[in-house]
Amino acid sequence: MANDFLSVYNSVYKEGQLFGADQKLDHDPFTKAGRRANSIAVVGGALGDEGKGRITDELTALFLQEHQSAFHYRDNGGANAGHTIAFGDKKIALHQLGSGVLQKGCTVVLGKEMVIHPQDLVLEIKEVEKVLDGQKMPAKLIIDEMALLCLDTHRAFEAVLKMKATGSKAATGRGISPAYADVIYRNPLRMRDLFALDWQERVAAHFSHYQMLCQGFGFELAEVQVPRLDGSSVEVGDLASFSQALAVAKETLKPFVSEAQALIEQTWQGQTPMVFEKAQALGIDPRYGVYPDVTASNCGFDGIYSSTEGAVDDQLLAVKAATIKATYTSSVGTRVLPTMMEEALAKRIREDANEYGATTKRPRDIAYIDLPMLSYLFRVGRVEYLTLTHLDIAYEEVPIKVCVAYEKDGQEVPYRPDQEYLNQVTAKYIELPSFDGQKLTEVKKMSDLPKEALQFVAFLTKSLQVQPLLVSVGPKRDQTIKYY
Repeated sequence: MANDFLSVYNSVYKEGQLFGADQKLDHDPFTKAGRRANSIAVVGGALGDEGKGRITDELTALFLQEHQSAFHYRDNGGANAGHTIAFGDKKIALHQLGSGVLQKGCTVVLGKEMVIHPQDLVLEIKEVEKVLDGQKMPAKLIIDEMALLCLDTHRAFEAVLKMKATGSKAATGRGISPAYADVIYRNPLRMRDLFALDWQERVAAHFSHYQMLCQGFGFELAEVQVPRLDGSSVEVGDLASFSQALAVAKETLKPFVSEAQALIEQTWQGQTPMVFEKAQALGIDPRYGVYPDVTASNCGFDGIYSSTEGAVDDQLLAVKAATIKATYTSSVGTRVLPTMMEEALAKRIREDANEYGATTKRPRDIAYIDLPMLSYLFRVGRVEYLTLTHLDIAYEEVPIKVCVAYEKDGQEVPYRPDQEYLNQVTAKYIELPSFDGQKLTEVKKMSDLPKEALQFVAFLTKSLQVQPLLVSVGPKRDQTIKYY
């Protein structure tokens, strides 16, 4: 594999080939023969926090310039997601809401395979309205009645598991894994259960179940502290207080909850532009990630197919794009990457790029671009296009270091998503000419990028066997270079 990357290196840096990095695509990516026109899905191409929300916000805005309406769908994850969107001179971190909620003419659907925390969603809606100076969300929000619930019981059980394993007294988890586990154990609560005539009985049975689970580990469910979206923590409380909190939240959410399947099917068969926003990333998908730092939901395009009950065929999406940070990789968790960056440069990037979790505020680890890992993830994820963020995070005096191979016992070996395996490999690098990233923040078209930036984009896209779709050179919506 190293020879393949080095061949691309020679083509770009020795022979001067740019493979289209300096010009627009030779086709309209949104109207591809045999695909559903104006449909796009964006996944995280690495380990999460790549800026997918920024990209889907940009694409939704593009469609709304040319069409009266747009459809925005979120199919996985819950309050563990954090998508930071620039709105005028303000920023807002969205967690459960799709990034299209800030745009008039957009219908945002929270899909069947999400795990939704009602109280946090209420807080998030209020936060959006606060950013909008008290106005209602400009988009139409629909919560699929089949969406899964992620409750304080799930968060408490996750905290209990953590405390039992590590002695930690802090409950930072969002309860995602237990909520998805309920599906496997055949006893999930869905959004529609909150509006059933016997909803209190259903909630009571659920509460009793988790009470027994926590007691089995030596904890009282009512006394376990769980986090809130605003950073506070509360006790789960007894059944009465738990049910009362849900009763208040469900009244706020009631206008948004409905059957969504018919709308999804109708929209897919029509001509309204459709944007599918994935949460998390291919590198933490439970099928392709490195344990224990994986999430519990499907982070690939095929998750759209299952969440929409087959109404949306991910194979027929016009654009299947992955987002990565252009010049480095960020990571949160216990994983130890073979490509971890020296702390001095990592700290500089962390501060310049605000590499702190949108949900947890945790500082992220910083690593070099890892082509063996990315190539694996793009292959299993069936990625066709690349969207790059943070191209402006580059320093003229610091070469861009890229991993092109792993070695083990003196032999080149491929990437495998297994920590014990990765602990035994050594990363091999090449250094690429860098550029002054701050000079890129006003650039509007690829022809105005410095030669070194164009070469870098060409090297990445050709190495990963994808085509460039757009590149961001800053956090605002207009700080984007489009290839379409």
